[in-house]
Amino acid sequence: MTEPAGQPTILFVDDDTDIQSAARLLLTRRGFRVLAAHDAAEALTRVAADRIDLVLLDLNYAPGATTGAEGLALLRDLHALRPTLPVIVVTGHSGVAIAVAAMREGATDFVMKPWHNERLVALLHDTLDRRRHEARPDTEAAEPVLIAVSDPMRAAVALADRIAPTRAHMLLSGPPGSGKTMLARRIHARSGDAAPPMILDAEGLSALPAERGTWVLRAIESLAPPLQRLLADRLDAAAPPRVLALSSVGADDLATRLPPRLWLPLGAVRVTLPPLAARPDDIPALAAHFLHYFAARHGLAAPALDQPALDALCLRPWPQNVRELRAAMERMVILGDTTAPPSPDGDRAPDTPTLAQSERTLIEAALRRHGFNVSHAARDLGLTRPALYRRMARYGL
Repeated sequence: MTEPAGQPTILFVDDDTDIQSAARLLLTRRGFRVLAAHDAAEALTRVAADRIDLVLLDLNYAPGATTGAEGLALLRDLHALRPTLPVIVVTGHSGVAIAVAAMREGATDFVMKPWHNERLVALLHDTLDRRRHEARPDTEAAEPVLIAVSDPMRAAVALADRIAPTRAHMLLSGPPGSGKTMLARRIHARSGDAAPPMILDAEGLSALPAERGTWVLRAIESLAPPLQRLLADRLDAAAPPRVLALSSVGADDLATRLPPRLWLPLGAVRVTLPPLAARPDDIPALAAHFLHYFAARHGLAAPALDQPALDALCLRPWPQNVRELRAAMERMVILGDTTAPPSPDGDRAPDTPTLAQSERTLIEAALRRHGFNVSHAARDLGLTRPALYRRMARYGL
């Protein structure tokens, strides 16, 4: 639904429903449109799907949390998603020190709980006025939100975030549709490089760019041998571009396709994104995100998924991974049908493997592929060693 012309939209992120209600009552009376989010995942979905003008950000969401770590992490994600979006931190338990830390992370200002109503409204108006004069507001909602709920995805994103501020080259591998390009954009957003990255498709690439900057080189395994040698020369230069190499083949296979001079720098830091079927904990969060995003995009109501529908989604093998789930959720929004979408191969047959069976098969295959070396198999699956050991124990492997 489109908001009235000139009515600013405020997103208030706070897990306390009473505080949310009080803020909504105050701000709607003062001419603001107010949206609510109760945690980081919901906040990112809101910002991706709606035209948000300003975020009021509480820093703690888990029961008993007082450190502000959740809010600071969300602030960094919001800045990566919408760099010009003003964020005002709302803090109580965390105090002034954590509010100052938030300002260093890019927050526009902060207010203390309990806030003074007139001062809060004045701060919102002043902040929005400065934004209108200092920067061009975003004209379209953005979508590049990387949802990471499961242990494998959280580990992959944590590694990527840790290396992002450096100039190190990185290899991002995973099956098609698993989110490699999105992760590359997130890495660049956290790198501090203001220039946009160059997105290059290795397949069919006839020449390397002259510019330095950051190159997101997709399907690196398809790069022609002459360009492989030229790229290796560029990386040996005094001021090379930063290369985020994307590949859908495994590291061992890729090492045989690239010359050592190129493989060694690109393979030094490897981040593996697992297939969607191997991280079922991400599916409900991804489904909710895409439903809300497409509802806002198409001006339709977001259908609610009941537990049987969610269970059906989690049982799907998703051969095209997140890309396929995204398309299925758009179909649900457009048709208003929350029943499980048909599989590309037809309805699920009685002997179709369950999710647990599929996960066990993936783990067994990885273990055999790596001669039952748990460390190598865990890296191939995008799991930590403890996470793989837990799954091996669960399936009696």
